[in-house]
Amino acid sequence: MEQLAPLTSGDGFTSPRLADRAVRTLLPRALDGRGAAEAASRIRALPELTGADVARTTQPALERIARATQAPPELVRAAAQASGALLRLAMAGGEEAGSAQLVSAVARLALAAIRSGMSGPDVVALLVA
Repeated sequence: MEQLAPLTSGDGFTSPRLADRAVRTLLPRALDGRGAAEAASRIRALPELTGADVARTTQPALERIARATQAPPELVRAAAQASGALLRLAMAGGEEAGSAQLVSAVARLALAAIRSGMSGPDVVALLVA
């Protein structure tokens, strides 16, 4: 369990922060690795994911960017699910399902980033920075 301490000891490590890092930092890096620089640039410019209100507008924005730029749909879908997890977390009784959705989506994005050329330690560092 000591190996996980660096992931959980930070003061600002919250679900919205994890979702934001996954969507606006990790997703663009994976997209850059797949040659989708325009999509990556547009996604970096999205507003910070701070909770359900922003997540509500982020999901359709991601879909519009994907359609306009021909971004790899599986990456954008995982990012939209990370954003959607914040909506689920905000629902009454949604903590367990929302947390599971967020972890699943972030794991898919992390794997995609590694397949796009990032190292595992770099992926973790981006997510917890």
